[in-house]
Amino acid sequence: MIALLLAGVLAGAPAPRLGADVVVEVPTAGTVVSLAARVRVSSVVEGDVVAVAGEVELLPGAEVRGDVIALGGAIEGPGVVSGRTVEFAPLGWAGSRAPSGSAAWGLALLRVGGWLVLGSLLTLLAPGLVRRAAAPVGDRPWITVAVGVLGLAVWLAVMVLLLAAAGGPVGILMALLGVAGLLAVKVVGIVGLSWWLGRRIAPALPLSLRAELPRTALALLLLAMVGMIPLVGASLWAAANVAGIGAAVRALVTPHPVALALSRVLAR
Repeated sequence: MIALLLAGVLAGAPAPRLGADVVVEVPTAGTVVSLAARVRVSSVVEGDVVAVAGEVELLPGAEVRGDVIALGGAIEGPGVVSGRTVEFAPLGWAGSRAPSGSAAWGLALLRVGGWLVLGSLLTLLAPGLVRRAAAPVGDRPWITVAVGVLGLAVWLAVMVLLLAAAGGPVGILMALLGVAGLLAVKVVGIVGLSWWLGRRIAPALPLSLRAELPRTALALLLLAMVGMIPLVGASLWAAANVAGIGAAVRALVTPHPVALALSRVLAR
């Protein structure tokens, strides 16, 4: 009986519309989704709130009894979230909930350490993949950057289509898988960019740091620290991300030499 009464009181979630802000001002049941627009919540949502290429604004009185996910945007405001908050800006922090002060420096150092671990593991376990991702960096770099920008635009478009075609938990799961895929491409690209940079600075390094692993780790450390520079660091890190994603995409779409040789053999 209580469930039936709640169903009668709660409004249904508004249908997502591309480029149109979604405003929730009354108690709502279901998943609220915005596509290339903002979600403004000032009431209770019995479900999840998802913004793709947009922001989620939780106004006073907002209470989301589920997860809040912003892909390519920010989560802002004093509203209450009972579930998880996932704020994913592919190129760095976004929005007013980004940490500041000593917390920001602590998280920045933690991020640097995480990158060093990931970069070292990837260089050790998949050196061929890292070298393939490094190759496009020096080969017409403007094309690499353009591919990175285009790749991010295509990713956002695919996320919009996925959430529009499959709403609810399935759409959110597919969106999270898309985020994981982009993160994997980003890691490969950044490590490949570091490999290329490490090779360029190797002649100036001591002999003990000229091997593949230490020079790549050092270059990755330099990139991560550049991203911590006040005012310009975020822009420089974003540019490195775009170049890295472009390099990884170019490496993935370029046929592997072994595959090319095998195809020539089979074609005879």
